[in-house]
Amino acid sequence: MKEEILKIISKKEMSINRLKGEVKDEKLNVVLEEMEDSGLIFVKKNQNYSITLLGKILALGSKDVYEKIVEKKDLFDFFRTRIPSAIPDKLLSKFRLCEDFQIIGKADLVERKKEIMNKAIGKQPHAEKKILVSAPEAYKPTAMHIIAALKTRPRIYSILPETEYEKNKIFIKVIQKIAHWEERRIEARNQYMGLLIIDNRFCLFGFRTIENKPGWDAVIYTETRECIEWVKENFDYMWKNLAFSEE
Repeated sequence: MKEEILKIISKKEMSINRLKGEVKDEKLNVVLEEMEDSGLIFVKKNQNYSITLLGKILALGSKDVYEKIVEKKDLFDFFRTRIPSAIPDKLLSKFRLCEDFQIIGKADLVERKKEIMNKAIGKQPHAEKKILVSAPEAYKPTAMHIIAALKTRPRIYSILPETEYEKNKIFIKVIQKIAHWEERRIEARNQYMGLLIIDNRFCLFGFRTIENKPGWDAVIYTETRECIEWVKENFDYMWKNLAFSEE
């Protein structure tokens, strides 16, 4: 029954009454509760059942990836509280768990910004060639970061929510005059992944939460080439298919 429910909810969120019409089994309520506890589904504010990122991974047939995730508490807690959002099934089905995955999280978003900027550039520049970033808001670099970036002049490609771009339009245009920075905008609901890739050497990435927030409170860090390439595929997909530039 669980596989049947996952298949149904992976396509569309559904109320308990609608589910009872699709799955005619007196144990439905018990099974739904078990699936919630297992992190496969969750109940939205509108009381509809919806699938988690963990549930979607299992629904797509990646049982080996699912089993590796549930073996590690930090990964399990991460994936059960994220949603697949607008990520295409074709891309998610290619997701693999890399051995060096680390969950990095801070409750203080200000400290999170500092950590990201220092990881990206820092006092001794990490970025030498290219930075790919998809973020929920514009991160304004300090003078130190600007000087560091000017020394190596990496090419920067960024995706920002349209509303965030409008708030920071002047700042962005000024930076574009002194740096190789190309940006595109995206509707917040379509920005399914937040990410940062530096020179294809390491990356940070995260997904929208079950509250449908950007999910930049916790991200996964990896230096494994296979996983970096998968994250880059998602950036390219958002850049080419979901984001847009100024007309």
